Amino acid sequence: MKIMERKRISVFVTVWAFLLCGCGKEFLDIKRNSDQVVPNSVKDYLALVSRDIMLETSNLLAFIGADEYYIKSSEDLIAGSQYNLYHKNAYIWADDVYENERTLREWNIAYEKIMYANLALDIEKTDPIEEEKDDFNRTRIAALFHRAWNYYQLSQLFCKVYAPENAEYELGLPLRLDYDVSVKYGRSTVKEVYSQILADLQEAEKIPLTDDRNIYLPGKLAVQALLARVYLQMGNYEVSEEYASKVLDEVNTLVDYNDLDFSSVTEFSNSFNFFGADNPAIIFYSHKVADGILLETLANADTTFVRSMAEDDLRKQAYFFHREDGSDLYSGSYAGYGGIYFFTGLSVEETLLTRAECRARLHREEEALSDLHHLQKRRYTGERQVVDDDHILLERILEERQKELFMRGIRWEDVRRLNREGTTQQVFRRILDGVEYNLSLGSEKWVWPIPSDEVDSNKIQQNER
Repeated sequence: MKIMERKRISVFVTVWAFLLCGCGKEFLDIKRNSDQVVPNSVKDYLALVSRDIMLETSNLLAFIGADEYYIKSSEDLIAGSQYNLYHKNAYIWADDVYENERTLREWNIAYEKIMYANLALDIEKTDPIEEEKDDFNRTRIAALFHRAWNYYQLSQLFCKVYAPENAEYELGLPLRLDYDVSVKYGRSTVKEVYSQILADLQEAEKIPLTDDRNIYLPGKLAVQALLARVYLQMGNYEVSEEYASKVLDEVNTLVDYNDLDFSSVTEFSNSFNFFGADNPAIIFYSHKVADGILLETLANADTTFVRSMAEDDLRKQAYFFHREDGSDLYSGSYAGYGGIYFFTGLSVEETLLTRAECRARLHREEEALSDLHHLQKRRYTGERQVVDDDHILLERILEERQKELFMRGIRWEDVRRLNREGTTQQVFRRILDGVEYNLSLGSEKWVWPIPSDEVDSNKIQQNER
């Protein structure tokens, strides 16, 4: 991209990022004016969906609220260099999570990325020459994917879990499908949110693309992998299995942990390349930067979980750094930065486990067992026992899912859907400073409150707490 093109796109996104992330109603009163520079070429629009911000997920609350880690004391948290009061409140699932904080950076950034995606879809107003057609299509796919991806992430935090019988009535999200931040939107329904996600992904799937192996720019495989995850969340196992199979028909390479060198595992590095480079199992790369309570100096991997892993489970070495004080730090991210960056993208192993779960639920046990063993052969030094009980098979698949996808931001949404589905139900329990806290079945606290500035500015209904 030429220097002037970069400058033009930089000026535009800086202006709009300021508008979107500003506090209070003042930013809503700022009007677009004729001297603002907007994208006008295929390269400009492609640059919007290629920004680094698009590769960071806005799901910090999914990490904080899940049961994969613990902190030793609130004193340690307060002494941290990035102490944030709402992190502690979220950690114990408090009634008042944000207290006096009216804005939530994660919410604003998710909608900023949605704004970029909406703007990038204006590429359809251009008339690309033949040499630009592939970039034109790539931009459209990426924009539709990122809009769906961010609405999906938001829905797992701020909406109730999808249930067909009441999705039409449960509160959803403000669905912004344009980039005019001055327009006020109310809350949709959960059904409308998922319908929009599916519509975007299904449209993106139909767009032709010649090269689909750039893990940093989502293509059709990423679209199909996300569709498999969305339909799994919705409990539509038939369609989820179909999409998982579409992906695995094209890419089915797993990293064999028997071949890894675990001597490189430290607090700040592991056996994987930085930012997922050359990792054949990554379908789409994204990450979450460790922040506040999740910093490696504070967060300790759940002791019970680590100890429950079999000695011949290679993930025990690949994922965890054992500290001198006896605690364990998760350092197994595909982002390659130990406990600093958490990989949150889409992968072959997630898709394989999704298909295995769907096949088990659809009573296709032999196929499910084949998928399970395909993974296990690359995660254990020894052979796994053959499972001949249907119920036990599903349990084994879900256990492997929990271990394989540890600290990827998926645990929160998985437990929510499994509690709804009812085969396995779990509660979260923590002890902090000698006080026990529980997130029980049926609690309203499985849904996070919307930041108060958004509630006040758009006059939308707050989630019950």
